[in-house]
Amino acid sequence: MVMSVSNFPSYFMSFPKFIFVWLWLGSSIIAKAEVRFDVFMGFAGKARNSEWFPVTVEIENNGPTFNGVIEIKPSSFNDQAIRYAVELPNNTRKRFSIPIYNKSSYKWNAKLLNEGKIISEHDNLRIDSVPWFSELLAAVSGQQSSGPVLPRTRFKNDNSNKSFSPRVAHIQADIFPDNPVTLHGLSALYLNSKRAINFRAEQASAVSIWVRSGGHLILGVDQPSDISGTPWLGELLKTQFGLVQNLEVGDLFPNWLSDFGYPIGAIDEEFTTTFLSAAPVRLKEGKVLLSFEGKTLIANANRGLGQVTVLGFNPEREPVRSWKNRAWLWSRLVDIDSEWFISEQPPRNYGRVNVDGLYGMILDSRQVSKLPVMWLILLLITYLVIIGPVDRIWLKRINKQMLTWLTFPIYVIFFSFLIYYIGYRLRAGQLEINELHIVDVLPGDQVTMRGRSYASIYSPSNKDYPMGGFLSSGAFRSEHSSFSNGSGAQPLLIELSPGKLEAKARVPIWTSRLFSYEWVNGSGVDIQTTITKQNDDTYKLVIQNALDKPIIGAAFVAMQRIVYDDSINIAPGVSGILELQRSDSKVLDVISSSSSSIRASIQSRNQVFGNAELSRIDPDLINIVTGSFPGVLELDGITKFKKDLNQFDSSGGVDASGYVERDGSVLFVFVQDHAPIPSTGLFESKLGRTHTLYRIPINLPENEGDFNQTQMN
Repeated sequence: MVMSVSNFPSYFMSFPKFIFVWLWLGSSIIAKAEVRFDVFMGFAGKARNSEWFPVTVEIENNGPTFNGVIEIKPSSFNDQAIRYAVELPNNTRKRFSIPIYNKSSYKWNAKLLNEGKIISEHDNLRIDSVPWFSELLAAVSGQQSSGPVLPRTRFKNDNSNKSFSPRVAHIQADIFPDNPVTLHGLSALYLNSKRAINFRAEQASAVSIWVRSGGHLILGVDQPSDISGTPWLGELLKTQFGLVQNLEVGDLFPNWLSDFGYPIGAIDEEFTTTFLSAAPVRLKEGKVLLSFEGKTLIANANRGLGQVTVLGFNPEREPVRSWKNRAWLWSRLVDIDSEWFISEQPPRNYGRVNVDGLYGMILDSRQVSKLPVMWLILLLITYLVIIGPVDRIWLKRINKQMLTWLTFPIYVIFFSFLIYYIGYRLRAGQLEINELHIVDVLPGDQVTMRGRSYASIYSPSNKDYPMGGFLSSGAFRSEHSSFSNGSGAQPLLIELSPGKLEAKARVPIWTSRLFSYEWVNGSGVDIQTTITKQNDDTYKLVIQNALDKPIIGAAFVAMQRIVYDDSINIAPGVSGILELQRSDSKVLDVISSSSSSIRASIQSRNQVFGNAELSRIDPDLINIVTGSFPGVLELDGITKFKKDLNQFDSSGGVDASGYVERDGSVLFVFVQDHAPIPSTGLFESKLGRTHTLYRIPINLPENEGDFNQTQMN
């Protein structure tokens, strides 16, 4: 007798399936157990809004080799997803830093994928989001317990104290990021010299580039030999030290801090009677912040567009370590205004505008026009009049009121086509990409370019456009703006791998969308400058153009004054001259005078209807230079914390306001139809223009008749 398979009991058939599922689940669990996937968000879990922050990922693979993909995206919004491709051989451990832009998201998800399958994941990774205008100090201390601390704010509302207070992020040296772009999310970095000497080459390069492109490094010296024995520190700091001495500084520190308005408490007798072990500092081109009997204990100097503050002592040792007022010392070193810790009211955190909007107005396509609000109102009134009284009156006259069931849909269809036709005539055009490169030319042993490339794409259809670049330390983001212009709702996929960046950017039909690409390039630019001091009030700057395009605009900022020529035309191989006098206009006055109009224009740009011309700004020299000073683009001319902080936000170190306030000097060179890197748009477009603004730090000669020559190639 032959028994058919269908006559077997069902459990005989389900048992092999059960074994198969059990083996599959078991192998999956084992596979996951063989891979360790750790994710460290931000700077010890902290990140500033409207700024970059690092996501440090560590993967240990004890299983088979595979090509992994790390996916990171915010939990709250679906506006961006970052994927990082990495090869993971057997028995290896890899650690790397991924730059992420913070659009006020405080929860993130991270996954490790293998051919689309989830190997490991972390949900709802939290970030302590710090307001852009507040301070975030990162610290790589000798010992975390003795590292920097900041005072508590005294706002009446506990939630305000939690949200707005300046923060300290203590970071271990082994997970310190190696990408200079991410470091721009910091207000300052404290580094103990005995930790700095163990930095990897990538970490040291990141710190050096970050400082020279606008960062602030505070160095605590454990041993002077740490500096002399570490080439990258020696090249960046350019400092020398005297012999280590034990100094009884008494009330020197309390008096110094009191002069800046910090509410120092009662005199700490134990601190004032204890000796401080210090080596006098001699910092090239620096200024003395604190000295004792002719010996400089703390000095500060500009380096590129940034600054370094060098302490001739280790602030983590006694007597500073146990000093009751050491939090005020750190506030002064980071340059936090005393009003932060005295005021009972926090700064107003609304009505802020990002400087991205300024660049958007410069780059947005001129093919697009807006329907004026008055015409929109007239169109609506006409529609209502026709479907209402006009329709009723004429149907009543012909005594065919029942025809309204036919005429009403005809009116709707007619006006729908009319509105579409008006929109088509106003907004239809050809594919266009316009680019603006803001490039810092950073002097040093090797000239480096630190760039921020803005690209505005106008799309004639709903489409994803490929973008990207192939420079080191690349990072990509969309415009930081309110959701009113619709850009925040569009998906953005960023794909990273070592030395490569690609993005798929969705641009809705008949609109322009702005993107920013951050990059570092280890090369210079063919511009040479020679500056001569004519007298105490006048400097003469000669610009030699060795580019392939003419320089059509130049501005020179020194002594907190500005002189500019937007009609200059320096042809390739030709020289031009700028002469700045102390009687020239102040930078603050020139830039801040246009803040109200810029704010109104940005608001108009975010509106669908209105005045198209109001939402545009010509790509002129002074308009583009204005974007480098969002710190002085105050909406109401307010400069005091105790009132309101209504400054423009920015990101990536684009703000050079602090450098100028420290008496820094910088040359702006404007070139059209020229780019320092290939286009970020990886697609063909018949329409588009390219603009480049070079920002070159200049060292002023000290004596009359002296000159400084800078060669940036």
